[in-house]
Amino acid sequence: MSEMLLNGMLFDDYLAKYEIFEKTTQFMMEYLKNWYDDDPEDFQREMWADYRTVAETYQFKRKIAAFEKNYMYDTPLLCIAFSMDINDNEGNYVAIYTAIFDLNGNCIDDLLRK
Repeated sequence: MSEMLLNGMLFDDYLAKYEIFEKTTQFMMEYLKNWYDDDPEDFQREMWADYRTVAETYQFKRKIAAFEKNYMYDTPLLCIAFSMDINDNEGNYVAIYTAIFDLNGNCIDDLLRK
């Protein structure tokens, strides 16, 4: 099986160089905190706990790292999508968070789906 090259690097090396996992985790926590600050009732209803419980006891697992052509933009954009499952402290699926990065490792969008 051949490895995909991105900007002249192996895909896994690219992910490591631009710290995509670490950045995704950081942006996910900011997303969750902002949601909780804006609407704590909705957050607790959807996430089954308050922000502190989610941040301290929930499990965040790497799910998907993909190089894609994203058609959600006026001009289709080549980008990296990195998704993480969010599971409660018992391992039950709660949501999936996805951060979208440009080819320079900058986060350009994110979303959370139940």
